[in-house]
Amino acid sequence: MLPDTINFIRKLTLRKLWNILVVQLSYSFSAILKRPIVWGSPWFVSIEPASVCNLTCPQCPVGAGDIARENKFMTEDAYRELLDQISPSTSMLSLYFQGEPLMNQRFARFVRLASDRNIYTQTSTNGQLLTEDVCRELVDAGLDRIIISLDGTDQESYQTYRRGGEFQKVEHGVRTLDRLRREKGSNKPYLIIQFLVFRHNQLQIPEAKRLARDWGADKLWIKSAQIEYPESADELIPVANGNKESLSPKGSGPVFPHKFSRYEKSPSGEWKLRATLRNRCKRLWQTTVITSDKIIVPCCFDKRAEFPMGRLGGKEMSGEQNPAVASGFGSIWKSKEYQDFRKKVLTERKGIEICTNCTEGIAKLS
Repeated sequence: MLPDTINFIRKLTLRKLWNILVVQLSYSFSAILKRPIVWGSPWFVSIEPASVCNLTCPQCPVGAGDIARENKFMTEDAYRELLDQISPSTSMLSLYFQGEPLMNQRFARFVRLASDRNIYTQTSTNGQLLTEDVCRELVDAGLDRIIISLDGTDQESYQTYRRGGEFQKVEHGVRTLDRLRREKGSNKPYLIIQFLVFRHNQLQIPEAKRLARDWGADKLWIKSAQIEYPESADELIPVANGNKESLSPKGSGPVFPHKFSRYEKSPSGEWKLRATLRNRCKRLWQTTVITSDKIIVPCCFDKRAEFPMGRLGGKEMSGEQNPAVASGFGSIWKSKEYQDFRKKVLTERKGIEICTNCTEGIAKLS
């Protein structure tokens, strides 16, 4: 992880360091006083290059057809407009949200434009589009980090969740990126394989570690899965019972939560979050998310943009909770709508629907 950390630090300026400090201070005071105090701007920004995908993963709203943005792809003009407004204070830019980012034909250009402004860039992909040419474009553009999903150690287990995907394409993409960066004498992009733990693959974690090492990845992230559609929870959520037979939904006996499960079964038989929902959330001070429609939403759990804080330029739109007023980023970030949302998180977070299925849920293993 050290080379990746060094790459991030190298792109920091005094202005960006100061922004990170005041943002953290304002969050700390807000959590203590239970009222939103906002200093600075988000230092971590997520931008959605594409809101469509080439796979149909069953727990993904895009794969299930539940997300329909007005604009499927962010245009370069819109992206440049965003960079003009956020680049002075942004230390890290995540070029993904919902959808497969590499489906945007301008993706490598997006990376280059951010890199030219000295912003650390990362993306997350299903790896199906990592051809030789695409990998070369990403390396040449200066992408700092790439997270590649691998939720199975063979085609059968992989396609159980990554429906429509090919295991071999992921392997080819990881190996190609590693080869091309070494040919260039670079350690970028930092290669991370992300393994979502489900019931069907929970016994494959040791093999996933071996594959990540053999393919040339720098890191393996083992991550708990978020369940968006609870009707299939029994088939997907991993459990800690020790034999293969008991991993079946039909298995008898008590079901204990797995180390990499966000959920546990209640006495009534329903799955619920293992985490305690506290009235605080640093994401609303440190980060923001911008959809392919240029709509600002409070965090990555607002996948359907049900809580729009505003739209950057252009026409206004209506959300489930409040209208998204067309404006510049700075005014939206400290708007009444945003402040009211932060205040509710500080006082009654359980009353916000997108918060009720929220937990960090990540364990990073070498």
